[in-house]
This record gives sequence, C-alpha cells and structure tokens, in this order.
Amino acid sequence: MDHHRKIAMPKPASSIMVIRDGQGGLEVLMIERAKTMRFAPGAFVFPGGKVDRSDMQNWRWQGMTTGRGAMRDFAFRVAALRELYEEAGIFLSDKAPRRTLTAAAPFATMVRNAGVKLDIASLVPFAHWVTPEPMPRRFDTYFYLAPHNGEEAIHDGNEAISFRWVSPRKMLSDWEEDRIPLMFPTRLNLMKLARAATVNEALRHARRARVVRTLPVVDMTKEGVKLTIDPATGFGVTAATPKELSVEAAGLAKKA
Repeated sequence: MDHHRKIAMPKPASSIMVIRDGQGGLEVLMIERAKTMRFAPGAFVFPGGKVDRSDMQNWRWQGMTTGRGAMRDFAFRVAALRELYEEAGIFLSDKAPRRTLTAAAPFATMVRNAGVKLDIASLVPFAHWVTPEPMPRRFDTYFYLAPHNGEEAIHDGNEAISFRWVSPRKMLSDWEEDRIPLMFPTRLNLMKLARAATVNEALRHARRARVVRTLPVVDMTKEGVKLTIDPATGFGVTAATPKELSVEAAGLAKKA
C-alpha cells in the first residue's frame, strides 16, 4: 500500500432501499450488477449513484419536491430518486403523473412536465457510508429507506442486468452459502434491515435510530488486508470477511 498517495476526496452519492410487504414478509429491491462493471462486478446492490450537479441546484427544484423548507441532505435525496428512476424505472412522486414520463428529457424537466412533486419527504435516512481513505475512488454515500409505490421495476440492461425483490434474511442466507456476492456495506445494511418484519416496522426503526457516519479503516496484517468499522455504528459486526473484500478487489484488479 502506498502511504504517500494523496487521499482522494469522496464524491457525494446516494443509494435507496425500496421496501414492500411480500407474502413471506419484508422485501427489498436489489440490483444484480453486470460482471463487466469496473467496480463490484456481479454483486447485488441497491439502486444508487453519484450526486449530479443538477441535483444540487435547489433553484431548479423550486416547488417540485415534497417537504417543508430546505433539507440539509436535499441533493442526496433528489439523487436517490433520480437514480431509482434511471436504474429501475420507479418514479416516486406525490401523485400519479398527469402525462407519460419522457426519460430522454433532463430529470428535473421530466418532473416539471409530469405536473407532480418528487417525493423526497418520504425518504427515511438509513445509513451513511464513506469509502476507506486508501481507495483511489471514494464515495460519501447516504442510504435511504422508502416504501414501494407499486410500480414495476425495469432494469436498464447495462449496469443492471436483473432485479430481485428479496427477503433481507434470505439474501444474507444466500451470501452465507456463497450463492451471491455482497459488498461489506450492503451486507451490514441488509442485517440492519432484517431486524424488521414489515415495511411499517422498518420505517419506524429507521426514524428512531441515529445514523452514524461509517468510515471503514484499512490495515495491512500478516494475514492480508483487514477492513474494520467502529462498534458505535451499531451494525453488530465490525470486520469485513475475505468474501466481501474479494468482491471489491475484483473491481480494482479490473481497473488496473
């Protein structure tokens, strides 16, 4: 590891955990990433991505979002819903659009033309993860919880090759059995979500819980790379497993 490398500034990003009540209990929408992706190829993740400049331009969204006053995390919330629409085709608004959505238009223009408000007030902060300092590409990611509005998810066939509505507990079981790859933050967010049995319970837990900024620490040991987090984050787990580290390492190797 190059200790003289300049630490990269993390780019703002958002991710959204859309949940619904399924026949077997709580379900969350997850994306299967294409194996050709530079980062975390083949992993299952939640919809999300970088915060765009347009997401940060509050004037652009005047009168087009739900909620009262300016929210500290306004741009992150807008980005979460924009990414959800772009990656999964799910549009969370205060009411049904008055006209067919046109994906070719800029997102803010599409929302305005639809005659609706982007429902940022329905998002509940769930987690906050920052990529470890030694990593060359870093993100400062806010995770949100949102109830599903019933729209069908449609994958883009590019970054996302499939969607799954899954039980968090089943997803964790599949990970344990080496059926699916997960990144460290994804597994811990699933563990936290699995504490609830219904959408209402999950939202209630999230509203009551304090979101702790989680910055994993990377150490080199005789056994190899070790990734740990502060116990105060409240996930109940403090170290990544070799399986999780290999998922991210695959993306780094592909970049190199």
